Amino acid sequence: MRILHLAEYASGGIATYLRNTIQYQLDNENIDEIVLLTSKNKSEEFNFKSNKFKGAVYSYIRGLSGVLKILKLRKVVDDYNPDVVHIHSTFAGLIRISYLLKNPKYKVVYCAHGWSFIQQNKPQFKKYIYSLVERLLTIKTDLIVNISKNEQNIAEYYKIPKEKMKIIYNSIPDDREKLSVNTLGRLTQEKKNNRNLLFIGRFDKAKGLEFLIRNLDFKGNNIELSVIGESILNDSDSDLKKANVNYLGWIDNTEISSYIIQSDAVIIPSLWEGFGLVALEAMREKKVIISSNAGGLPEIIEDNKNGLMFDAGSKKSLQEVIDRFNKLTPEELSTMGENGYKKYRSKYNFNLLNQKLIDEYRILEERYNG
Repeated sequence: MRILHLAEYASGGIATYLRNTIQYQLDNENIDEIVLLTSKNKSEEFNFKSNKFKGAVYSYIRGLSGVLKILKLRKVVDDYNPDVVHIHSTFAGLIRISYLLKNPKYKVVYCAHGWSFIQQNKPQFKKYIYSLVERLLTIKTDLIVNISKNEQNIAEYYKIPKEKMKIIYNSIPDDREKLSVNTLGRLTQEKKNNRNLLFIGRFDKAKGLEFLIRNLDFKGNNIELSVIGESILNDSDSDLKKANVNYLGWIDNTEISSYIIQSDAVIIPSLWEGFGLVALEAMREKKVIISSNAGGLPEIIEDNKNGLMFDAGSKKSLQEVIDRFNKLTPEELSTMGENGYKKYRSKYNFNLLNQKLIDEYRILEERYNG
């Protein structure tokens, strides 16, 4: 089976998803080749040590010209002669417009990674237009993957055909970094009296970093915030100077775990969110999550069990949850972290979820060949 993955701005959570999913698929003996097409602009690099992998980039910037570039990719995709094309995100999904004019000779899988009509900063009429476009494009889509129940429910509300949709949760492999006793001791000694929060992600409006920095007095709350990431969409003024806020830039994915281990909690202040892979990364490292209740996050985080939740976009609710966090003892933080790890292992099993995706590919291929 030959699989082609198509994405546009492949960074942050989508990049993590692609790395993990593609690596799993490369290790599967039933898959002969994996092709990955990503935009040259604002995408991370992808390197896999496998002769089954082919990677290519294309010139692209969001806008009308970008849409035309996506449509021109149709010939590139067709030339690879894939059995299944798996499309990631709304803008990459516009390639399906070309399928309305000429049927593809392969099966088409689409994952929005956060439906365009969940964006809280968009007026209702725009969400309605987005939903009309998505419904139209489902005509030439064989399978729609939703990454959470929330995504599925919203899609059904906007009348995306239920019979074409499957819920396959995002996940990450359980390859926790094994730190030596000496290293762990050094990390503990380096901690200050303040509690350490960690934000990981894009600086875009959806991720809520600007909201967090503007609405929380970190110094007054004895909090140190470390920020890993960079801006992708430039729709948020997130590079705000504030006491106790430290910008670390974009850290290599292989080093993220060490920063999570050094933190007391990972904070996810999203204003809207499809899933939230960062939550699983925190749970894998047995860390407490402080999170908004946006999108699919309440499916992952259980308040007072493996994390603390506040109302998305609410300054008052954010302060209340920080007050609760500061009152937790180290033992309580440890218990919450253990609870999160157990949930990650049971509900978000990486191997089972990735095998489910391959099984869906196979069902489509058999249906096509049959």
